[in-house]
Amino acid sequence: MGIKDLISKFVGDKESLVLFEAIPDSMGINFVIDQKSFDGCKQGGGSPFLTLQYTYLQMLMEQGGAEPLVNGFFVPSNIAVALDDDEEDDGAEELLGLPPRFNGSFETRIEGETFKSTFNVKLIPVTKNGDRVPNYRRKGPILSLSANETYRLRPEEYAAVSAVEDHQQNDSGNVEDNNLWLIGELQKARSAGMQIDLSHFREIDVEHPEKIGLTAVGQADGSLLLGPNFGVGVEADDFESRKWQLGKSTGGKAALRIKDKIVVLDEKKLEATREVLDNRHIPSSQVKEFLKAPSAFIDASLVDLDMGFSIRVKGATKFTFMEFGQTDESGIRWFEGEAGAFVADVLLDIVCTEEQLSGLKEGFIEAQKQGADQMIFAEKLIDIKDRNRVNEIINDIQNRFQNNIYPSGNQSGESGSESERATVDVVQAEDISENLREIVERVSCEPNALDFSSYKRSPYPHQEAGIQWFVDLAIEAMKSDLDDLSRLQGALLADDMGLGKTYMALVGIAEIYKYLEKNDKTCKPVLVVAPLSLLENWEDEVSSTFEKSPFDDIVVLQSARDLKSFKKKGAGSEVRQAIVDDESLSEDAIRFSLNIGKHFGSERLDNTKRLVLTTYQTLRDYQFSLCMVDWSVVVFDETQNIKNPNTLQTRAAKGLKADFKLHVTGTPVENSLIDFWCIMDTAQPGLLGSWPEFREKYVAPITSAELEEEAKVRADIGKQLRDDVGHFMLRRLKEDSLKGLPKKNIFTGLSLSNQTEWIYQESLSEVMDGEQLRSYDMVLSSYQSTEVEDRRVKALATLQKLRQLSLHPNLHDERALCSSSKNEAEEYIFQSGKLATVVKLLHEIRRRDEKVLIFLINKKLQRLLKIWLQQIFDMSVEIINGDTKAVSKTKGSLTRKGIITEFESKPGFGILIMSPVAAGVGLTVVGANNVIHLERHWNPAKEAQATDRVYRIGQKKDVNIYLPTLLHPERQSFDVNLDKLLSNKISLKDAVVTPQVVTSDDLGGVFGV
Repeated sequence: MGIKDLISKFVGDKESLVLFEAIPDSMGINFVIDQKSFDGCKQGGGSPFLTLQYTYLQMLMEQGGAEPLVNGFFVPSNIAVALDDDEEDDGAEELLGLPPRFNGSFETRIEGETFKSTFNVKLIPVTKNGDRVPNYRRKGPILSLSANETYRLRPEEYAAVSAVEDHQQNDSGNVEDNNLWLIGELQKARSAGMQIDLSHFREIDVEHPEKIGLTAVGQADGSLLLGPNFGVGVEADDFESRKWQLGKSTGGKAALRIKDKIVVLDEKKLEATREVLDNRHIPSSQVKEFLKAPSAFIDASLVDLDMGFSIRVKGATKFTFMEFGQTDESGIRWFEGEAGAFVADVLLDIVCTEEQLSGLKEGFIEAQKQGADQMIFAEKLIDIKDRNRVNEIINDIQNRFQNNIYPSGNQSGESGSESERATVDVVQAEDISENLREIVERVSCEPNALDFSSYKRSPYPHQEAGIQWFVDLAIEAMKSDLDDLSRLQGALLADDMGLGKTYMALVGIAEIYKYLEKNDKTCKPVLVVAPLSLLENWEDEVSSTFEKSPFDDIVVLQSARDLKSFKKKGAGSEVRQAIVDDESLSEDAIRFSLNIGKHFGSERLDNTKRLVLTTYQTLRDYQFSLCMVDWSVVVFDETQNIKNPNTLQTRAAKGLKADFKLHVTGTPVENSLIDFWCIMDTAQPGLLGSWPEFREKYVAPITSAELEEEAKVRADIGKQLRDDVGHFMLRRLKEDSLKGLPKKNIFTGLSLSNQTEWIYQESLSEVMDGEQLRSYDMVLSSYQSTEVEDRRVKALATLQKLRQLSLHPNLHDERALCSSSKNEAEEYIFQSGKLATVVKLLHEIRRRDEKVLIFLINKKLQRLLKIWLQQIFDMSVEIINGDTKAVSKTKGSLTRKGIITEFESKPGFGILIMSPVAAGVGLTVVGANNVIHLERHWNPAKEAQATDRVYRIGQKKDVNIYLPTLLHPERQSFDVNLDKLLSNKISLKDAVVTPQVVTSDDLGGVFGV
């Protein structure tokens, strides 16, 4: 259904429907409406379709892809060309009234030689009918072939057209550089999928180096000759014969012809190349000094030697993949390959960002070097024996990104891959002696005196005990030799979600500061590393905890806040510096990007009594600077973010220098015991030994256990682990710690649920029928008619279709579901048995005058459900998902916490739609006491985290959790099978026990086989 059809649907012939008008300009597209209608949108008013447009644009702005206007939104050209038109996703073209994609190709008219000023390239669009249109016009992302024929360019087409126009207008710099640069840009566009004929230039191999490294060639006299390493297969000798071309470069870019390659250098790469060449000769008398400290010869001005690394840090080294072998991976294994590993095709579904793709490439390369047949990626064990198939999959994923088939999933606002990056070089667990039991026994017998009278609120008994535990361990750590690797270094606060771990951490830090001041010791700065969504929580918690803050000030070290104030001018991400081959860089050879140390005076980041709040991404990107600081305490909030040993942020966390490291999480094991080992190895290295030792002692008994014995073995291993960790982990449950905690009821629509504590409620189940049943059966029939050997490839896509159909049969056509009235909204909702159940439940909750959270992953249904529920219940409904910002960047826009505050402040019934992925940690919504898991998360740990947004300290009412279930009239439905698989997992109350693996044999009901 198109825009015109929708207009005729919503209004009569004599009426007019207000919609956002897409007006392109040279910089992008303006989406505007009249001021009154726009103000109405912000208040939840307007027509259903206008609300759908507004919701889409608002979510785009919260991702940083749009800017606010007085009466609408501005979308820059580079974003506008990338908006997805896939009907399985967002459908921006129809939704926003954008012109269709250009369905033709481009012809190039190339005149002259690349070394002459007469060189010229003209692009000529060629329509699908073969008509050439040399006199086209472009305005921002819009291509106009005539007054009535306009198209929206694809990203690669936009890049090519822009490059040609820039070249035609550019009269600065070396002629050949500009000409070769243009050919390089056109080649890149062609590689990305643009239909363009480049004549004889199509055979030229164009390379765009991602970084500039170093090559060092020994000379006969003992000296060294340095050269740039472009990382694109150009040999040093080949570059030597062509480096004269750089001497002709006078602009901000360069392009080198080297054999059959064109190496294109942007401004930064050209500057780096010239820096190497300007300092390329190292005399023999200085070679030893150069090898020890290269920064003394190249860009040494960025190095600050005032501070020292943690004793665990040896310097900088190349980031490499670590093969961890078989784990007790607990994710739901819908389909498995040999030896319990996922077949490589699963990568097509789990690689959602370009950062993940880059990490996959790096991991695969490293795994091949080690001769491994399996590798861990995205916490899954992947079978990579078929090297050709893995390469095909990687190329397929890369082509999808180049064609913008699906958007980036990066929620942090930070970017960049982990391939070929530098990282802090830390001492491994096997190199650290273990002599900690005596220390812990002494700590537990000598509690330090605490005084809670000066705080705004007194701690609960369990919080007082937790603070005492934290303070005693931290003070004992401060009494020891900080350079002793076997000293007490950190611990894990693994209390159940909702017990006030942030409050305990802050009060504990204040008590530690009191101890330091009493003993005339320096109150060094404190670092808190947390997910982006929780930074605002930490700031608010400080103001609500202390009458007088123990901190002189608070710095939010994040790009939207204070990072720029402490970043050196022109400095970039520290992990992007080159590490030649497998060599390491010593401390004095590393470049630093932040103002650390006394030389920066009042502009230094590491001032005493300062609380620094930052994200795991910022820790990753500025790890060398942050590892130089001598922190008093480092708190890792939601520390499961560093559960994977093969990430840069985990390496950075292990390298931080601190008197004490407090790790905080309610779920230290989300998938496998490697999560727990990695967290404890960061908190207290050596406590659980090296990974091979840990795997042999704790993991091997689980993986080798018979199926019927596995649950018992897991339970025994969990008890053994808790005993071995001892005082280094504190774990309490809400039910045991909070007296008078309201009751939690879990209602399910499944009568045969394995969870005996759950309450069966028949009204929560509905049998699919009509179009929903027909569509569901059609997908099953298509899968079952597939040849058996081809089913594995098709299986994941089939599961996703069944999952979506279980939500609603027509989600593939979002525009057709845009309702114009309450009656129509109800009609669309009741096309889905599951949604019909939810609406009936919402009416019941409204009668109780209570608030409810609806957890839902599918963004398309989030938008539609918002509109439907607003019409049915005549109220505003907000959405918090991965696109909702955690830190406000625009005036008047609400953050996640702001939306929650507004939601809770309104009396009576209210609905808030949330994603369990975005809202699964840190957020508190005790104003609601009802939770509906409309779309259940694959990982029960995530589902439990989402539930505990309401079931925590501050909740006064009984909490009701609802699990609506869609049934099939003849076979087990998707919902039934998913419930069975999730219910088989061991209770999450046990912090270190992982759930049983579910094999593909358990999935027969899903496909009716």
